Amino acid sequence: MVFFHRKNDDRYRYVDISPNVSHLLGYTRSELKHEYFNWPSHIHPEDRQSVMSFLGSLPLGNTRKIEYRFKHKSGHYLWLREEVELIEEDGKKILAGIIIEKSEDKQLQKKQSDERQKLQQLALDNLNDMVVITKAPKDDPLNSNIVFVNKSFEEFTGYHSEEVINKTPTFLHGPETSAETINRINNKIREGQSLREEFINYKKDGTPYWVELDMAPFPTEDGNYDFWVGINRDITQRKKAEQKLWESEKRHRTFTELAFDAIFEIHVDGTILRCNKRACELFGYDREELIGMHVLDLTPKEFHSKQPETFAGITTTGDDAWERTYQKKDGTKFPTEIHTSFYEMGGQKRLIAYVRDNTDHKKYEQTIRKSLKEKETLLAEVHHRVKNNLAIISGLLQMQVFNTDDENILAKLKESQSRIQSIAMVHEKLYSSETFSEIAIDKYIDDLLHMIEESMSDFEKDICVNTDMETILLTVGQAIPCGLLLNEMITNCYKHAFEHQEDGKIEISIKEEAEKIMLSVADNGVGLPEDFDIEQQSSLGMSIINTLANQLNGQLNVESGDFGSRFSLAFEIERDVEK
Repeated sequence: MVFFHRKNDDRYRYVDISPNVSHLLGYTRSELKHEYFNWPSHIHPEDRQSVMSFLGSLPLGNTRKIEYRFKHKSGHYLWLREEVELIEEDGKKILAGIIIEKSEDKQLQKKQSDERQKLQQLALDNLNDMVVITKAPKDDPLNSNIVFVNKSFEEFTGYHSEEVINKTPTFLHGPETSAETINRINNKIREGQSLREEFINYKKDGTPYWVELDMAPFPTEDGNYDFWVGINRDITQRKKAEQKLWESEKRHRTFTELAFDAIFEIHVDGTILRCNKRACELFGYDREELIGMHVLDLTPKEFHSKQPETFAGITTTGDDAWERTYQKKDGTKFPTEIHTSFYEMGGQKRLIAYVRDNTDHKKYEQTIRKSLKEKETLLAEVHHRVKNNLAIISGLLQMQVFNTDDENILAKLKESQSRIQSIAMVHEKLYSSETFSEIAIDKYIDDLLHMIEESMSDFEKDICVNTDMETILLTVGQAIPCGLLLNEMITNCYKHAFEHQEDGKIEISIKEEAEKIMLSVADNGVGLPEDFDIEQQSSLGMSIINTLANQLNGQLNVESGDFGSRFSLAFEIERDVEK
């Protein structure tokens, strides 16, 4: 590179120039500055006029470039590039600039080009995507050969570059490569168009992989060939995810179409977006008709007030179900049971509604209600008649009492009468209850005590009866034996516990503990004989107590001492299975 100052006149003589000019032009610095050195005459005749015109039109203060041939001292011409500016010094205009031999410029360009190529190679080698460059004749674009692959291609496919250079890219294809996709690619190549496609290629070890190919053509300098640059991105994982999503959606669609319920996807403004096959069958519309309809279009006018026009702020059913009346295409109204839930798609809420035809259920429900009412009436009548029949039997026994003078027979008749009345009281309680299958044992015992006290009207001793009872429901199967058993225990206390005593106390307790009934009847009387064994007792009362305890599958315990006696019974409570 040579620096110079030249006069701005018709000879353009050098005022000053770099000493290294001799290496470039063969002339010394002093030779070029000599007043007889004619600079324009050393310019190639073909370039002289253009150079003179260029210099004559230079504006002040702007650098311009020009290339021309200059005669070396040895006689040959050199291509020079001159960058020159017209400046003003001490009131005079002069030319200042640099001279570069074009070959030197070419070297600089080559150096810069080499640096760019290194940077490009570095960039390509550090790309995660695979880069494949092919070269093909303009007139035969499908006859392409690979001229470059980057490191990502080598690392991913297992091929070294020397294995693939000069091969056609089709060697990467295999049995799962889509012929339809390859035909589309070939058509684009023939037309010289950029393209993007997805298809399956194969690694060196035979492993298939999905690739997304972006490819575009770039012509060579001579125009006879095209370089096709292909960016290959591995999308195998994405394809697997898409496949799983597709399978999931297909499975979901299958479930939806096979469902016995009508299923709707509804926009928050009430517009039907999707529906299944059952929805079409239930409402009588084609799918194309239902989609786009508003839910109010399926609702009878008299029920519009119960159906919201929009759903953005409504509460869904959750685990519960709502009952709604809808209308078919032919005008038929029918009851339904619906379940709803919200979900989001693309940031927007959607309502999913499952609608089940409730017509048969409602008819069945009405039939059951009617049947239940009939059975309740019949059961009430049965309890009423049983109670009346037992009252008749009790009345017959009372007539026997009136006609009997034998005290022993009289006592036994009254005992039998009391037992019958205890059973009749169970049926009376059942007749007046709502369920006809259970009675509250505490209320029953209160009535039983009142009945026993009335039957003991000629009993002259002062007996106090205390109760500690929880409200417990017993089924009829346990209430009758329990009532008979209590009748025997309490009656025995009155008859046998208070000999030689003017007063006494009876304590009755019934509680529920760990699914068991704990029943106890105690007195503060004389107690039981020391050798008392209920299993060995021959009296009817004790036999009844023992038998009834076994009937209840209970555990009977008898205690006696200075405190009196206590009969305790524990049995598992029986639940009403119809509840």
